[in-house]
Amino acid sequence: MRLIPDDPFPEIGHPFTTDVSADGRWIAVSCHASGRGDRGRIAVYRTSDLALWDEVVLEQGIEGLAFHPDLPVLAVGTEEGDEFELRGGLHLYEPETRRRTDVAVAGAGVTALRWRDARRLEVTFARPVVDYEDLGRVTYTRSVAECDDWRHATAEVLAARVSWPQVSVEIDWTSIKGPDIDQPQRYLAEVAAEKGRAWTRRPGTAVVEVLRDGRMLVAHTGTLLECWSPEGTPQWSVPLPDSQRQRNGCRLYVAPDEESVWTTVLVGDSSDRRTLLYRFALADGIQLAELRLDFPVAIAARTDGAWVARDSRELFPGPRWPPNEGVVLTPSGRQLATLALGESDSSYDFPVRRSPHLLFLYGVGGEDVRTELLEKWVVRADPNGIERLFPLAWNDTLGPHLRGGPAVYVDDDAGPGLVHTCTARDGTYLVRRAYPGGAVTWTHRFDTRITGVDVHGGLVHAVIGAGGGAGACELLTLRAAEGTVMRRKTLTLGGHVYTPTCLSAGPDGDLVIGTVEGRLIMINWCLPTD
Repeated sequence: MRLIPDDPFPEIGHPFTTDVSADGRWIAVSCHASGRGDRGRIAVYRTSDLALWDEVVLEQGIEGLAFHPDLPVLAVGTEEGDEFELRGGLHLYEPETRRRTDVAVAGAGVTALRWRDARRLEVTFARPVVDYEDLGRVTYTRSVAECDDWRHATAEVLAARVSWPQVSVEIDWTSIKGPDIDQPQRYLAEVAAEKGRAWTRRPGTAVVEVLRDGRMLVAHTGTLLECWSPEGTPQWSVPLPDSQRQRNGCRLYVAPDEESVWTTVLVGDSSDRRTLLYRFALADGIQLAELRLDFPVAIAARTDGAWVARDSRELFPGPRWPPNEGVVLTPSGRQLATLALGESDSSYDFPVRRSPHLLFLYGVGGEDVRTELLEKWVVRADPNGIERLFPLAWNDTLGPHLRGGPAVYVDDDAGPGLVHTCTARDGTYLVRRAYPGGAVTWTHRFDTRITGVDVHGGLVHAVIGAGGGAGACELLTLRAAEGTVMRRKTLTLGGHVYTPTCLSAGPDGDLVIGTVEGRLIMINWCLPTD
């Protein structure tokens, strides 16, 4: 496994606060990658080679961190809660030994830290004022913990030092001095540059597509489209539009000849969102065409080139009017027909890779039934209309609130079929269904959402996202015909477990996995022969 781009600090995601130890040996970064569920995470790096040394994971959000003025000891304040109740913690961490000292604070969050000198640590607490006529007010108190040897401060001693005396204070946030580094992104880029390397923050990868020649297309919220070489070097990119009312819809359609790609830009606000569809040349990223549609677009395609821009209902608050009809298009963008595809929201998302048919989830039920209660069916569409194939649910125990997910069309010794995901009240399923009848061939259940599925050479690959259950952040490989699990691999590189968001298999079977940390993981996949 290897990372793209191969730059420093790949584990960070978004950095919030950064500090450097007094001896210059350690960099601590409080950071968050959306989709990991890790608001309380600190990545600790060696300054000598910028390698990840450790990750400190805390149960609460990090409000502040600061290294001791003389010693390699990091103080961390945390806070969690709402306008009715706050709780927090004070934590000491020594990089050299990886030793942690944790003190829980009941009824208050640790909202700020400051070292007054080598002996004294100033701790500021926040407590909510529960006033139903004026919710959201907070009062602040402060104590000063004194210690002659902060390397060996125990939790008991530290708790006693910060619990009393506490005095009420008025906070002037402009005077609260934290670490000297007040622009962590710029600082990390400068540190990387000193080592002759480049670093920039990358949002989580939303979509990755591997082309037949091994190039990789990537979409995320930081840029409209990127193209990477098979060796992992950037070839070209398309920046986001300048307008604040436009954002990347992160939907891609690659034409069968792989000469061009369509991508989506959502326009407007949440109550009136439209879509610009842009076509780009895959050779150099030059724009070739533009289409405008009056609804937020989700894309479905079939292998012969026909594709559909469907109303994704990506609106908030939820729309009350009927959804727009889907538009059937050719690879060049010429409209062929429209299709009434019914109610649709994020639970109807059903992107099917490698399918010779246009497949969707379709809500079945009375006109007055709420969208989320409609029975979902897999349907096949062509310019002449739609045909129901089979219900998404294969038994009654799955419950009424089913969600679709990534899928892939397969055709092997077991016959044609769909391998798709389905999220129910008791977990997420990976299931193979016969096509077009829908009979179940095999199923696997997971506690965590499956974020990508693809197939190559008789093997199905699936990536499993973040979560507390077993199997989180894994790549799962199984035989497509009978569902036998061949290998499970945690996505760990350099001591960090990456969280997958999407998956694409290349023409030679190599895999490319997008992550919430904004990196691609390339895997040269080889299973032992029987």
